[in-house]
Amino acid sequence: MRLLTILLTCAALTGCASVTKEECIAGDWAAIGARDGTAGRVGDTQFARHTDACAKVQVTPDRSAWARGYAQGLAQYCTPSSGLTEGLAGRTYRGVCPQASQASFQRAYDLGRDVYDQKQVIAQIDHESSTLRSRAAQIAAATDPALVNERVSIESDLLHLRLMRISEQAKLARLERDVAAFRAGL
Repeated sequence: MRLLTILLTCAALTGCASVTKEECIAGDWAAIGARDGTAGRVGDTQFARHTDACAKVQVTPDRSAWARGYAQGLAQYCTPSSGLTEGLAGRTYRGVCPQASQASFQRAYDLGRDVYDQKQVIAQIDHESSTLRSRAAQIAAATDPALVNERVSIESDLLHLRLMRISEQAKLARLERDVAAFRAGL
């Protein structure tokens, strides 16, 4: 079971190797670099992974071709639109954008990430509410004084969570209006 977990984790992280044997042999390093840049990967780290992967088949990656492609990929990645998309998806930004595009990308990313984080807050409230409702259903017919007190406490907690959710939903609505205004300005 543990081996299966490791294999699935490895596969989920876009594969254990950064490039396939076939990609090493084909050697289209500009395209590989563009793919890495477009994905917002950290350049030196990613190129080192490629070097390690290709060493297994005795291939040395072309650093200059890869770097040209990587720069082109970053130019596509480091846009406000992409920053917003990355933030909304909850992905981590690794500080790869050049100084010229960093500020606009970061602003858009932060706006998108705020929306993502706010949705996570609401999801957590919903989860807590669901858990409490399940417990309340379990003890609904109980007459034991301790369980009656627990049920009253749960009802109070559920009311509090409903009010919190309304407040957090209002914050989300404001953030989503900000995103709409931002998109209109692109």
